[in-house]
Amino acid sequence: MKKILFATHNPGKLNLYKSMLASLPVEIVGLDDLNIKYEVEEIGNNEQEIATKKVTEYSKLSKLPVISEDTGLYFDDIPESEQPGTKINSVNGRKMSEDERIEHYLNLVKKHGGKLVGVYRKAVAIYDKTLHVYVYSRRVIFVDKICEKRNPGFPLDSITITPEYDKYTADLTEQEHIDLNNKSHKCIYDFITKTLGLSE
Repeated sequence: MKKILFATHNPGKLNLYKSMLASLPVEIVGLDDLNIKYEVEEIGNNEQEIATKKVTEYSKLSKLPVISEDTGLYFDDIPESEQPGTKINSVNGRKMSEDERIEHYLNLVKKHGGKLVGVYRKAVAIYDKTLHVYVYSRRVIFVDKICEKRNPGFPLDSITITPEYDKYTADLTEQEHIDLNNKSHKCIYDFITKTLGLSE
């Protein structure tokens, strides 16, 4: 069975990839599983550059094939200086807690009238002797009211609306999450299996 490092300390993201790739003959491990404390500095002009930096550096450390993803957030019609871009989880160079992230984006949304429409742009990179990158995006609406439900590892789900269902992302049922993610996950799944030469 092929061991693959998914370069994250986030248990929510790790479990998502474990579930997505469960039918394949692979063992997906996270940075914590390998006791890797080193944090790759997330410097780059876009999601592709950062994801690429992560997989190449963590591959040198782990000697394993590595998958990494990095996400950027871009809102319509707000100044460049206020765009989160690739710094979704930090402000002024400091990483925010989950509660701080919710508060930060609530304040930004309130500043712009109570609603912001934007796009999550995600890059998935794989390094296994050679580098491969896949990019996709998803529309989302941020609002200024918090729903009661929280998804561990994904705090912003509590203040975002998924347009396809017109409901909070945190309130989506398991089936709705599956249906919503099927297209992007199928593309990621196909990208990973083709790149790594895997089959069920």
